[in-house]
Amino acid sequence: MNKEFLFDMLETPSVSGREYELQKKVMKHMDKYVDKFETDIVGNLVSIINPEAKNKILLAAHADEIGLMITRILDDGRCRVEEVGSITPGIYLGQRVQVITKKGIVYGSIAKFPDSYNVKPTERDLILDLGVFSKEEAEKLVEVGDCIVHDATYKMLNDNIICARALDDKIGVYVINEALKLAKEMKTKNGVYAACTVGEETTKNGATLVGKRINPTIAIAVDVTTDRSSVLSPGNSNNIVMGKGPDLTIGTIMNTKLENFAKKCAKEANIPLQISTVVYRSYTDADAIYHANLGVPTILISIPLRYMHSPAELVHFDDVNNSIKLIAQIIVKLEENMNFNPLED
Repeated sequence: MNKEFLFDMLETPSVSGREYELQKKVMKHMDKYVDKFETDIVGNLVSIINPEAKNKILLAAHADEIGLMITRILDDGRCRVEEVGSITPGIYLGQRVQVITKKGIVYGSIAKFPDSYNVKPTERDLILDLGVFSKEEAEKLVEVGDCIVHDATYKMLNDNIICARALDDKIGVYVINEALKLAKEMKTKNGVYAACTVGEETTKNGATLVGKRINPTIAIAVDVTTDRSSVLSPGNSNNIVMGKGPDLTIGTIMNTKLENFAKKCAKEANIPLQISTVVYRSYTDADAIYHANLGVPTILISIPLRYMHSPAELVHFDDVNNSIKLIAQIIVKLEENMNFNPLED
């Protein structure tokens, strides 16, 4: 595994709708491994091997992260903000942040708006302080529409555990691209389309467009899922634990035959696999891809993660490695004309 590739991604802000610098870095890294790239008007990046193959396997992981956006610059130089994606407002209070501007990164801090007395803060209670004292000074630094992320770098807590902002879902982007490389080393003849999608945290516009445009044979969405080890309860099928293997989600939008095929691949390769369940929506790119065109057999593989949507998310590299191996096994073992219609033998 090339961890430097992951570390570089984690140091690159990519708030939903502003993923382009990250996509350029992925393209630069993957250039020597792929046969071609495809991009589109919303900013998706798809790395492709074996583009002439009949089987087209779509791997989708989202490049965007949550954050804030400047909505108004006040007379005293401070800025009102709104959420981009599902944030936890209290996590931002008293934290250093980076503002991503056209001129580069500007640093600031997030405080509680003086007129707010909410015990449990909302996004409307947050205010950005740039250390200036007038609107004119602030406008030299930032403008309305600039995005904001936590000023938090990655740290390896030990040989196995990484702590970082936006492991949701840059770890997924890392996994799908490493899985493509591994499948290529294993001499797969199948077409692999590793899609770094945009907008998952907000609109799912990236996955919607990718699913329709590629029209894959099957799709594997790769995301993160919450480690439940601190809230274990007997009989709960969703007791996902970090370090115990990737999670395969069983749900109403997932293709049952493809689920069983993934389980078989995991068993044959001796890859540990955890199972979780979901009803209605998974809140991942899978929700947008499975109904593309006439329908796409889709599954969701997730990496267990602690402290989601915080500047200190945790992931275990055993789960990362096993996710890469499992996806590569599925790619290599997928045969032409496999039937994923659950009503046909």
